[in-house]
Amino acid sequence: MNLSHLYYFTKLADLQHYNRAAKELYISQPSLTHAIKALENELGVLLFERVGRRVVLTEFGRKFSECVTRGLREIENGVSLAKEHRGTFGGKVNVGTIITVQGDYLPALIHAYQTTYGESIKFSLHQAFSIPLIEGLDNDEYDMVFSAKVQNRPDLCFEHVVSQELVVCVSNKNPLAQQKSLSLEDLRNQRVYTYQRGTPLGEKVQEVLEDYSVKASQEFEDEITLGGMVAANPDICGLVVNTIGLKPFDNLAVLPIENLQKDFHRIYLVYKRNKFRSQAAESFLEFALDYARQNHRFSLG
Repeated sequence: MNLSHLYYFTKLADLQHYNRAAKELYISQPSLTHAIKALENELGVLLFERVGRRVVLTEFGRKFSECVTRGLREIENGVSLAKEHRGTFGGKVNVGTIITVQGDYLPALIHAYQTTYGESIKFSLHQAFSIPLIEGLDNDEYDMVFSAKVQNRPDLCFEHVVSQELVVCVSNKNPLAQQKSLSLEDLRNQRVYTYQRGTPLGEKVQEVLEDYSVKASQEFEDEITLGGMVAANPDICGLVVNTIGLKPFDNLAVLPIENLQKDFHRIYLVYKRNKFRSQAAESFLEFALDYARQNHRFSLG
C-alpha cells in the first residue's frame, strides 16, 4: 500500500473537496483522483461518495479514516523519535488566537513548554476573532486555536483554558466611577455600549441585556474600541469583558457586576477530532491540554 496515497486520503477526507485537497498537496487533481481510485481498488471498497461538488466519506471510509489517522500519527511519532535520538527533533506549530490570551496565558504556556522540551519547535502565531479562527481551523490554516466556543461543531474539541469577567467600564469623570460595584439594573437608565451581535460573545451579552431589560448600542468588535469610546465620553458605560484591551486607558474605572458569574466569558483551546497532526503539533497539543487542566484561571489577557 502506497504511503503517499494514505496521506492524500487523509487530506481529502478532511477537506472533502478534490480541487482544494490537490492544491494543498501540491499535486494535480487528476493525480489525486488516480491515487484515491488506486487505493479503493486495492481495498475493494468505495471510500468516498459525491454530494454535489463535494465528496464525503462512506461508512467504511469513516472507519478507515480513523485507522489511517492513528497509523500515520504513529509513523510520525516514530520519525520524530528517530530525529530526537539524533538530536534534531523540531518543527513548527501554527496557532490561531484571539488577542485576549496573548497578554499572559499563551506566552506562559509556550514558555512552560519550551522550559520542558527546549526551543527546537517554533511557533507561528496568528491573531483574529473567534469565528475567522474557527474557519481557519476548518481550512487547516492552524493546528489549533484559542477562541470562544462555537455551537453545533461536534467535529471539534473545545477545552476550557481561561475565564474572563464581564464588567462595566466608565470614564473617571462619570459619577458611577465612585462606586465599588454595580448591578445590571443600574444600567437601565444609562447609555450602554457593548459587543455587536453575531459573535459568540455578542450573543452571550445579548442574553444578559434581555434578562435585565437593559438597552445598549451593540456595534463594537473588541475591548480596545469599546474602551476608547468610553474613555472619550464620560456619559457612556461600556459592558465589556476585562481583558488586555482595556489596559491602555488609564482614565477608565473598571467596576465588577454584582450577582453575575465571574467566569462569564470562557476561552477554549480548539482542535479537530481525529485529525492527523505533525509530531510537533501533537506534542504541543498534549502539553497544552495538560497545562489547561492544571491551570484554569481568570485572565486579563
